[in-house]
Amino acid sequence: MINYVIILLVVLTLAVGQVLFKIVGLRINESGPTSILSDYRTMTVFFVSLCLYGVATLGWIWGLRQVPLSTAYLFMSLGFVLVPMAAWYLFSEPISYRYIIGAGMIVVGIIISAS
Repeated sequence: MINYVIILLVVLTLAVGQVLFKIVGLRINESGPTSILSDYRTMTVFFVSLCLYGVATLGWIWGLRQVPLSTAYLFMSLGFVLVPMAAWYLFSEPISYRYIIGAGMIVVGIIISAS
């Protein structure tokens, strides 16, 4: 059971990393591509996002010790649910009814496949 929790934490960590990458992208858009090296905050957010991806990779390997890859990989599709919801909440990006239906189908599909 702990391995499934780890895999869910990996997906959540990757989603946070994507949000941080979006923040870096927005800052680069405002200040230009060199801001990733010249602006301390942008560089820090970029570095943190890379570290999150590294930690998530280690967690993924840890979780796969006991969970079959075919089962674990199903949970990665939760990123397609979490990241757009975070973008809607944090960046006011639009979400359509088609997205809501599709996200619901993803969640139901994971529940059916993992049970």
